[in-house]
Amino acid sequence: MVKIGMLGAGFIGKVHAQAYANIPQAKVVAVCDLNADEAKKLAENFGADVSTDCSEVIGRSDVDIIDVCLPTYLHARYAVEAARAGKHVFCEKPMAFTLAEADSMIEAAEKAGISMMIGQVLRFWPEYVAIKKVLDSGELGKSLAITATRLGTAPVWSWDRWILDPNRGGGAALDLHIHDLDYVSWVWGKPNGVSARGVRSVAGAWDHIFTTLSYDDGRVALVEGTFFVPQNFPFTMALRAVCEEGTVEFTFRAGVNIEARDKVENPVVVYKRDGTIAYPEVGREDAYKAEIEYFVNCVNEGRKPEMSTPRDARQSLEIALAAIESAGRGDAGI
Repeated sequence: MVKIGMLGAGFIGKVHAQAYANIPQAKVVAVCDLNADEAKKLAENFGADVSTDCSEVIGRSDVDIIDVCLPTYLHARYAVEAARAGKHVFCEKPMAFTLAEADSMIEAAEKAGISMMIGQVLRFWPEYVAIKKVLDSGELGKSLAITATRLGTAPVWSWDRWILDPNRGGGAALDLHIHDLDYVSWVWGKPNGVSARGVRSVAGAWDHIFTTLSYDDGRVALVEGTFFVPQNFPFTMALRAVCEEGTVEFTFRAGVNIEARDKVENPVVVYKRDGTIAYPEVGREDAYKAEIEYFVNCVNEGRKPEMSTPRDARQSLEIALAAIESAGRGDAGI
């Protein structure tokens, strides 16, 4: 049984806490949030203690894992503190706000010998896992082009609207877009070229962005992300991979903040060049539970996570920051 200290009781903190509740070998023992009422509401669901002091939770002798669900600009501060205290760290994406912060997290984890994992959840999302298996199998020949889309309304749940602040959350370009940038780099590796264009929000963040990832062998990916769609627009994500011998596609539309993800069926479809259509087998496990259970098992078994390493997450952050820089150089904002 591993015991978890939750830092952050917002939207994603609630998702993580519920995932731990569904894992028999894990137990949330403390919940911390500056908003004591939110921390209390979440903690009551799991019989956990309440705190408004992250350092106090990190310092508890009965805590094995610190789960960081704080605003992005606070990730490195508390992940490093937790690692130095000998706690294993699960941190929500994006890994950090800067590459220097990401490097400090990696250094602290390696020096302390603890396990650290960043929640790049598409690596555990059943449909995205199924698509990678199709591409890796070679049944469609070489994959040539990927189109990835992620469309969501601007989050209204973030404290002080930090997620929309270009200096604290990075807007859609960093908080949302990084999912698909990470997925493409998981499937194809690190691109040799990153080019982006987008539209800035009133706050100055790139809240609608198109990023082109190019590779030496001619492969190319076009990745789109937005927070600009209205409140009544369903959360939408889609991926299409065009290959030498066919195309594989997946489209998902659910509630405003993917809260209805378990009620929507959107099959992965493979269209083969010989005219046949196939529907690969897709798992049904919730991706958030899957990634957290994987990390819990790694901690229990004394092994470092390989499905999503801190260096993988740093690479995805590097790509996202390169996209933001590229969009800034070609700014055509309104």
